[in-house]
Amino acid sequence: MKLIYGDCGTGKTREILKISSETRIPVLCESSARKARLLEKAKGYGLNIPTPVVFNEDLSNIKEVLVDDPKRLMEEVFNVELKGISVNVSVSDVVKLN
Repeated sequence: MKLIYGDCGTGKTREILKISSETRIPVLCESSARKARLLEKAKGYGLNIPTPVVFNEDLSNIKEVLVDDPKRLMEEVFNVELKGISVNVSVSDVVKLN
């Protein structure tokens, strides 16, 4: 799993959309509005991505996903404020954007 992190405005969304375009793996998001926004951003970046999927859609045919903003997604799915998260990821798969 690739972990991309950085401050607001450093290009995290652009990077995940680039990966989606290259791998043809859709982005999982929290709402139809976010789905539309991701398609708009991808178009603006000149990227052709698979259509993002919303967590409450039928995902039975989806085997892999990317997530642009796990905090936003988890807060919507669980209706809680996320205060922390830990992940298992190889250091070689960590990308910090500045």
